[in-house]
Amino acid sequence: MKIGTDFSGIGSPEMALKYLGINFDSIFACDIDKYARQSFEQLHKSKTFYNDITARNHKEVEQLDLYVAGFPCQSFSVSGKRKGFEETRGTLFFNVAEFIKENQPKTFILENVKGLLSHDKGRTFQTIVDILSNGGGTQNGQISLDMFEDGLGYHIYWKVLNTKKYGIPQNRERIFIVGFKNFRDFNFPKEIPLKLKLGDMLQDNINSKYYLSDKVVKRIEDNLKEKDKENNNYQIRTHYLGGRKGDNKKGGTGHLCKTDDTSYCLDTGNSQAIEWVADFRNDEGLRIRKDNVSPCLAACKSSEKELSRMTTLIKQKKIRRLTPLECWRLQGFRDEDFFTVKDVSDTQLYKQAGNSITVNVLMEIFKKIYVNNK
Repeated sequence: MKIGTDFSGIGSPEMALKYLGINFDSIFACDIDKYARQSFEQLHKSKTFYNDITARNHKEVEQLDLYVAGFPCQSFSVSGKRKGFEETRGTLFFNVAEFIKENQPKTFILENVKGLLSHDKGRTFQTIVDILSNGGGTQNGQISLDMFEDGLGYHIYWKVLNTKKYGIPQNRERIFIVGFKNFRDFNFPKEIPLKLKLGDMLQDNINSKYYLSDKVVKRIEDNLKEKDKENNNYQIRTHYLGGRKGDNKKGGTGHLCKTDDTSYCLDTGNSQAIEWVADFRNDEGLRIRKDNVSPCLAACKSSEKELSRMTTLIKQKKIRRLTPLECWRLQGFRDEDFFTVKDVSDTQLYKQAGNSITVNVLMEIFKKIYVNNK
């Protein structure tokens, strides 16, 4: 099977295929970030590595069996005239669609944040699915009404999938668009009962550099005490797991006041602060959490003020961030693959985890496409 990936990062699609034991040839990968390229090349072997999708000659790429791209979300200038490709020119989706038009891969998978559905009041997503399917294609099994003359004619299916529903305790919702050149029935994978808890993903014997300062700990404790006063049903104990707190209009994942102990999504936005959620215990010391899923992690630069990617742990008045290895685990990567990557800073390792597609989710999608479509 011949595959190519754009916005490749550290190669989640390639890793998912490896973990499933599906043989493939990586025809190309592409990422503008030099550190992502460095890590990718330590993990995988690709015939060609492009630095920039906008500068690639698509004609030189042999036809693919599978194309995967987690493209950034950008606004289109939709004037109401429905000019197809002209409306998306200047956005990175245009380059993705242009490649699909030229290469005609048998299957493609596009991934983006859940917010793509409501981006620009839904016009962005509608333009995307129309361009992909117009010209003889279908949308979720229904005939696509042609709005664009230059549509790609693919048969596409889309759905929002959450990482925590596919074996990993991270609350990460992403929209997946699966397209087939030739029509076929397709059903997204069924949800899997979550067996792993956030605690199962954590390392022992953590380096002291991952612990926050006493000043920040004091601020968090003061916040917790205030919350305890507001709610007499809760008693603050010695062990806490963190969520986040802040103005969701200023970026980040937008998950506020989370109480189910789930990880906020690993993303590329900056956070403002943390909403601390206690690991409450009864008088016998037993935990009384709900589903023990890690808050979603962000790929922003590590700092005490930018903590949306940081699940925290207070134990004997110490709070720590998730380590890079824990972040990679929460994206479905195995420890041996993490340790294959050399000479990359923690900042870049966090960013690479946050920019990745969750490997386990891709594995389940690949199973439906290539192993068993029931």
